[in-house]
Amino acid sequence: MEGRTSFVIAHRVQTVMRADKILALLRAHWSWTLVFILLIALVSVQDSFFTYVSKLLNDEAIVPGDSSRLMELVTVCFALALVQAASMFGFIYPAGILGERVQYDLRKTMFNHLQELSFSYFDQTPLGWIMSRVTSDSGKIAELVTWGLVDIPWGLMNITTSFIFMSIINWRLALNVLAVVPIMVLVSVQFQRLILAEYRQVRKLNSKLTGVYSEMISGVRVIKALCREEKNLDEFSGQAPVMYRASYRAAGL
Repeated sequence: MEGRTSFVIAHRVQTVMRADKILALLRAHWSWTLVFILLIALVSVQDSFFTYVSKLLNDEAIVPGDSSRLMELVTVCFALALVQAASMFGFIYPAGILGERVQYDLRKTMFNHLQELSFSYFDQTPLGWIMSRVTSDSGKIAELVTWGLVDIPWGLMNITTSFIFMSIINWRLALNVLAVVPIMVLVSVQFQRLILAEYRQVRKLNSKLTGVYSEMISGVRVIKALCREEKNLDEFSGQAPVMYRASYRAAGL
């Protein structure tokens, strides 16, 4: 029991440390990050308000047959849709810029670090593995930092604003709806474990496939000199379907 507790504590410490490293990538671009989060919060509030206006449209205009009220609420919906479209563009644009800047910082840091490593490191480490870390993995981390950052405030704001509007409409029904939240949390935790396992496998296979591909390109003269084209093609063809199946499982989850 004590060993299990120690493992859980160590895992949580590692998670916090990884989260701190990820957030450190954003500190250099804090102004873009702040604009990004504020616009996400604004869009989330607009989503809930749009649903509330739809409720008014049905209850106060369509059911009673009030044409003047209908025109008022349709005008509100149209204006809200325009503002929401502008807000959506407003957070997608800085998300793209933020992702590219984080990716640039990562690749520059890794490139500078590679210049300081010893010859023995490059003798023992395949070139393809290094290329995979610098190109593919840096892109995935930048995507995690930006679009992963979207999900957290978006989810929190959606839950908060939805509960507020639900409580305004009918607080008793809102409490009944919230009763399913613990079940959703349990299901999410289980899926999180499965998804993490599958995506980690995908990243490992991607690194291996990128390594094989890079080494074949860089060593093409040797491959042709030894007439290994067919053998290398078979090796690459054997790796690609494995990654395809792993990616398919991860996407399915």
